[in-house]
Amino acid sequence: MRRALVMIAIIKLTIAGAIAAAALRSEWGTVGVLAGSLVAEVVAARVSPLAVDAMRRGGGGLPVRTGLRLLAVVLLAGRSLPDRMFVGTAVTAAVVTGIAIAVEAAQVAVARLRRLPLLTRNVDLGDVSLPKPPPRWAINREGWDASASLLAAIGVAVAIRQDASDAALAAGLAAAAAVVAAPLVVLVAALAKLLGSQLRDRLTDAAIAAIEVLAPEVLLYFAATPDELYQLRMWLDPLENLDRSVAVVVRSYDVFDALDDASVPVVCTPYNGTIASLPLPPRVAGLFVTHSGNNLSLIRRPEVRSVFIGHGDSDKPDSVNPFARVYDEVWVAGRLGRRRYEHAAVGVRDAAIVEIGRPQIVGTRSAPPEPLTIVYAPTWEGWGDDPHHSSLAEVGVALVETLAARSDIRVRYRPHPLTGRRNRELRAAHQRIVDIVGAVPADESLSETFAASAGLVGDVSSVVNEYLPYDRPYAVVDTRGIGRDAFVRRYPSTAGGYVLPADLEGLDEFVAAVLGGADVTRTARRELVADAIGDPATSQQRFANAVSRLLGT
Repeated sequence: MRRALVMIAIIKLTIAGAIAAAALRSEWGTVGVLAGSLVAEVVAARVSPLAVDAMRRGGGGLPVRTGLRLLAVVLLAGRSLPDRMFVGTAVTAAVVTGIAIAVEAAQVAVARLRRLPLLTRNVDLGDVSLPKPPPRWAINREGWDASASLLAAIGVAVAIRQDASDAALAAGLAAAAAVVAAPLVVLVAALAKLLGSQLRDRLTDAAIAAIEVLAPEVLLYFAATPDELYQLRMWLDPLENLDRSVAVVVRSYDVFDALDDASVPVVCTPYNGTIASLPLPPRVAGLFVTHSGNNLSLIRRPEVRSVFIGHGDSDKPDSVNPFARVYDEVWVAGRLGRRRYEHAAVGVRDAAIVEIGRPQIVGTRSAPPEPLTIVYAPTWEGWGDDPHHSSLAEVGVALVETLAARSDIRVRYRPHPLTGRRNRELRAAHQRIVDIVGAVPADESLSETFAASAGLVGDVSSVVNEYLPYDRPYAVVDTRGIGRDAFVRRYPSTAGGYVLPADLEGLDEFVAAVLGGADVTRTARRELVADAIGDPATSQQRFANAVSRLLGT
């Protein structure tokens, strides 16, 4: 947010500065400030899309910014050039601003026509296909309009310096018009192709026919945002490993675009009516990874046997959300997950709970690789206001600094994808840790991070459960200060690890275990694996068996 505000302020100041320089008849001052404004536009588009979106929503979109910059050019021409050249500059500025408005309108039209009621990926549509989108420079005009204003200003400045040169002025104004008009030509051509071929209706009909042929028996459903896509991705491999016809159903075009690397069939529609009319087999397993009101559009289909599979077992309250009552079944990793629902008494019947393990876990007992590495993987702040949801703000920096100061281990930081989304203290701590040790690359899977580690420090989250099969020491931070016994009773998934107080007393004992010394948690950890997950090696088969039973085959 701070970065967006800074970029918005810089863009506003450079536009105001260009107008002020023009009013003072400073031709090269106007050019210089407009050049700075061009740089600000390019930087904002690359490092702070939020700033660009905020300006658009606030009535300061690209056409408006283009018009204001050209106002500086017209003002400069009016104060320094003959009347006929001033009129030509003003007319050109009006035309260029109009073209900029037309470009934005064409962008919206192309985007809407390409956003079909039903989109598919990895589904055979025969000889019908969606044309490639217009080139990126036509859709995301990073600095294009600002450069047009700069070119026009250069033409005016040169004309002034050459004592009212018609040729210099005409060249600058023509270049400005051409720069802004180029995206419009491309977008109009794309519009004509989309409208002329009736592609919208043809593609929708082809997608419906292809889904009918695919006849997916298992649908993995996701109605959340791209930021939460990790919740879906963890189930893609287990889904693909099923010996069945499967598909992923998403409700957001942005999520669909983000899944361009998926190898399983993907279906996207934002419309509940389209979900209601999808051609499905007589019996379908609908798997839901997150609770959402939009889940109901598939749950109400009579063919669907609905299952909440979640996005990781943990002792968080979300793991026993009362919303789970709406599903036919709830699949958990092990006995521990079953007991959570029993103790929470939220209305989920014990008969509806099925233990399937964690089919996405690939870890096995093995010696950790060199150099010995401890991963710090705190959870995010959550949707509530619990200050102890994450250890990041309170102890994260001190923990990482302490571990990083040692020469016998390496420390890696694995932040939650949503870290700092709601809490500025967590954002600040996150940035401080990144400055110290960096962060695990976003494209590296959790299993790869765990496989390269010798120990883990985490919070009460599914990360702890995911780490258990590696049979390596882990620790959880008790920022509440309730002590190990009470902490383990409240959060049973921590029973196999070290519980560190907020002052990190006992950290040396944990590190010693990571380095191969005495590990007083080993026995409890191995008992916890059986309780929380069962045999990890059988999870994929148990998952497949649960799907078969649900489908009656």
